[in-house]
Amino acid sequence: MKKTKKQKKTKRPLYTIFICIFIALAIFIFFLPAFFSTKTGTNFLISKIEKKSNAKIEIESFHLTWFGPQKIRDLKYRDPNIDMNVDSITSNMSLLSFYKSIKSYKKLKLFANTEVDNLNVVIHYPNKSQANFNNVNASIKADLKGIDSIEIEGKTTENNLEGNFTAFIEFSKGKIQSTINGKNIPTIGIDQLLFYQNPKYENFLSEILGSSLDLHLESTLENFKGPIDIDLKSTNANASLNLFYEKDKITLTKDATIVLNLSPINPQFANNITYLASQKNSPIVIKISKNNFSYPISPFKIQNLKIGHMSLDLNKMLISNTGVIRTLTSLAKLGSSNIVGMWFTNVNIQTENGMLYSDRMDFLIDEAVHLCTWGKIDLNNRTLRMNLGITADTLESVFGIQNLPDDYVIKIPIKGTIENPKIDASKATAKILALSALQKSSGIGAIIGGIVTKFQKDQGIPPAKRPFPWEGKIRRRRAPSSPNNIFDFFK
Repeated sequence: MKKTKKQKKTKRPLYTIFICIFIALAIFIFFLPAFFSTKTGTNFLISKIEKKSNAKIEIESFHLTWFGPQKIRDLKYRDPNIDMNVDSITSNMSLLSFYKSIKSYKKLKLFANTEVDNLNVVIHYPNKSQANFNNVNASIKADLKGIDSIEIEGKTTENNLEGNFTAFIEFSKGKIQSTINGKNIPTIGIDQLLFYQNPKYENFLSEILGSSLDLHLESTLENFKGPIDIDLKSTNANASLNLFYEKDKITLTKDATIVLNLSPINPQFANNITYLASQKNSPIVIKISKNNFSYPISPFKIQNLKIGHMSLDLNKMLISNTGVIRTLTSLAKLGSSNIVGMWFTNVNIQTENGMLYSDRMDFLIDEAVHLCTWGKIDLNNRTLRMNLGITADTLESVFGIQNLPDDYVIKIPIKGTIENPKIDASKATAKILALSALQKSSGIGAIIGGIVTKFQKDQGIPPAKRPFPWEGKIRRRRAPSSPNNIFDFFK
């Protein structure tokens, strides 16, 4: 009996200690938000966030609770490219959701009533105009079932150009209605919003669209299905798109036309190209038929992209005199300019099952070298099955071979990848040698068109789209003399 009493005596203190620890832990957990709401706790949280980012953060005050609301006042954020300050952010999300939101944007929880008061953002990337988003106010209204509405408004400035934007999205019984308007919105800010986690596409929109844009978007989706109409006008582009969203894909309800004046592109934007721009008053025009068009959204798989018919007119462009272009211009003795002019015919394109098919596109380099291309590209592995065509007028102007029919073309296979194209020039070299030899032979020059093309004309040459846009508008320059070694043409 005495042993049993001693055992009971030893159990009671242990049980009491356990209860005390539990109570102390509960008190600690209960008052944890209050601790982090103090200056010491706030600084502790800031230091943790700063260690995981290349940023400097200042917060005047935190007011945290376990179940909400969470309040932040006078927040300042600064990193090498972005300065931001906001008067206040108030949200009724739980502390756990709030923590996940500030830890990772991927886990941002918007299913809560949230108010953002007077947000100001300055974006300053190297070699880019500074963009400002000012006096941004946002209101998100929600209940336990989800978001009821999102309303955002603000002002912008970029290069002293003032703009503004409003967005209203309403959620009601499986229906989502959206209206977004923007005037003079800096595209670099949209770049950061869309591609902040994908450096590959950094500055993608600002490179293509230019520094600012006007936007109007109307959408009504019922059960995640419905029309999305977009009117866009930017520094470099103009487009009106009538889309239809259904089952994670987008189709067209009307044919689409996109007009683009390409500004000089950053060298990192395109492989092996250090300069690319539209010439003055010569925009790129893209026309996409609504028939058999389908763009997969989530997940995006290139084999599911369908374009029944797209017309692409590059018009007149300036391009860096590098790579294959340098070889061609050196051969034609066009000088050593770093940039050359190119004039294109339009090309028709189709894509299906990850394959891109193009018909013939002719182009003129610096008003002297006329070539053409056609073929297909496997978009799945980015391999080329294209052809480069040397036209009759280039054979005459560069190689001195005369009396060929106007439609005569020597076909050169292009293989390899988009990043590393490879020209198979052996057959073309032999054919040019044969033509050159016949041209120099006594009496052959006058009848070469009748003899050579009958036996040596390549098969499968697509017809040209005549007249060429440069016909009757320029006087073709000719190379001063034939090259000493035609093999240089294919280096």
